[in-house]
Amino acid sequence: MSLQQSPPAPRDDVKERVREAVDILDVVGSYISLRRQGKAMTGLCPWHEDSRPSLQVNPDRQTYRCWVCDVGGDVFSFVMRMEKVEFREALEQLADRAGITLQRVRGGLPADDKATLRTVMAWASDRFRDCLRSAAEAGPARDYLHTRGLTPATIDRFQIGFAPQSWDWLLRQSVAAGIARDDLVRAGLVVEREDRSGHYDRFRGRVIFPIRDPQGRCVAFGGRVLPGERPDSAKYINSPETPLFSKSSMLYGLDTGRDAMSASRRAIVVEGYTDCLAARQAGIDDVVAVLGTALGERHAKLLRRYADRIVLVLDGDDAGRRRANEVLEVLLAEPIDVRIARMPSGVDPCDLILEQGRDAFEALVASACDPLDYRMDEVLAGLAADAGDDAALASVESVLKALAAAAGRSGLVPSQQRLREDQVLGRLSRRFGLSREVLRSRMLEVRGPVAAHAVPADQPWATRLPAWDREVLEVLVGVPDSVGLIIRDVLPADVETPACRTVIETAQRLHAAGRSVALADLLMELVDPSLQSLLVAVDEGGAARGTVDPQERVGHFTDALRRRSAERQAHVSARALKTSRLDSQAEAEILQRLFTERRAAQGMAEATEHVTEQGMTEPKDG
Repeated sequence: MSLQQSPPAPRDDVKERVREAVDILDVVGSYISLRRQGKAMTGLCPWHEDSRPSLQVNPDRQTYRCWVCDVGGDVFSFVMRMEKVEFREALEQLADRAGITLQRVRGGLPADDKATLRTVMAWASDRFRDCLRSAAEAGPARDYLHTRGLTPATIDRFQIGFAPQSWDWLLRQSVAAGIARDDLVRAGLVVEREDRSGHYDRFRGRVIFPIRDPQGRCVAFGGRVLPGERPDSAKYINSPETPLFSKSSMLYGLDTGRDAMSASRRAIVVEGYTDCLAARQAGIDDVVAVLGTALGERHAKLLRRYADRIVLVLDGDDAGRRRANEVLEVLLAEPIDVRIARMPSGVDPCDLILEQGRDAFEALVASACDPLDYRMDEVLAGLAADAGDDAALASVESVLKALAAAAGRSGLVPSQQRLREDQVLGRLSRRFGLSREVLRSRMLEVRGPVAAHAVPADQPWATRLPAWDREVLEVLVGVPDSVGLIIRDVLPADVETPACRTVIETAQRLHAAGRSVALADLLMELVDPSLQSLLVAVDEGGAARGTVDPQERVGHFTDALRRRSAERQAHVSARALKTSRLDSQAEAEILQRLFTERRAAQGMAEATEHVTEQGMTEPKDG
């Protein structure tokens, strides 16, 4: 059987160019120490307590795998895991490393323009920082930071700055620095006058807090007006939405707090810059702050990369209560343990830490309650002792609406979602004397049609594939030129697991486009970390059993396909004998066909027996 395949069609794929330009050994080696072990390189795995090197890097395949964690993939997924970023961000980082310019990114802005804006933001951050350190007019700002208990070391570590009151302080400096005014506008640093006669600085007379992305690059600023000055101005302002900055997907302090979050598996979210800084100064490093907005869905998804629990610390006033209600549905919809902690009225976290110390703040965090408990406590506290049935039912309805809305976007698997719902409905039932059935019925009415739950990425099929699924994948990744055979004779419906079906469908798509279906190409198309781990595990498992001639390997697989087909036909014939009323001649014909089919299946099984003797997985009935 010939395995010749037409060469893949030419392609101008930036992923392909970046992959070819970087070496996984160099990338992994920049994070951990590697030493040679045979043909591979090994090192201590960064994702578990590793005393014996269990992370293996294959330079020929350009893959990695940890045998303890059972995770693996290509250079893109390695950066995604290490940096806790999505694929696009990993691609950008590796492109920067390779000196490749990404011509266009989401939103339509050329990547070199984004690099220009980052340069402008870094320059502005330096100007604000230098002003706070040395300018005489920054004295009141230095005094304010001192009253908030921030030490010079903390101020320097987080590069806090100051913007003088002048309307064009930054604009004048940009001319000498050769920075275009249009770049200042796009970066959100200057604003066009309403009469279009010029521009003025956005930040004036404010303490400046640089906001950085997870990679530590300055992308925005937060400005706090000094106490007692400009009473007609907003207390805080942030940079506007720019190609670098979206306040709904960024958090203050994430760049310096993500390692602590990964270690503690906890993320504490506060509402103010100085609240975050006071906690950091006290040695609580897994703290971040929202940027003048409520904690949103994108924030929660971002924090899930680093932590298993989010503790949201809210002020104890009415505004804090409103914010808790705003974020409740978001928190309930995320498959992460979320708690809400309420500050005493009139006290913020910065005050609490300065006056009572770290232990007091940690105790407050430890007392945080589940968001549904919080909502129910708020509902019950708002009910007067003599509240009528209408008020009580309105309170129940508010909880049911929150629960119903959460289910529509929940990432929980159905069993987890049902358990959470039953817990809440049980509490409502006991408190208000309503049956669970009635409460669930009403919740379902409020919810309406709900989209089917997606299969979670961490399903156990990644390491426990059925025998036939594993056989198909081993042939596909071990003998890529066999893709034509697999596409023709193995349908997605012929395998059991969603993972294997996804891989086959991806191979079909690549083959139809005239592209290679080698392991590296599959890994680039399948950016899901669990699918990448699966393919690398299958590839390593096949290689560990020794080298087999590709022609011979495909021949064995072809025999297995024929055997499965014969067994299916025999099964159909046997069922026909059991379920149909046939005359003697027809029954004799089916019996003869069944005998022939059984012999054919048996003969093919014997023909492939030596494959099993080599340690390969023998295909089983599908």
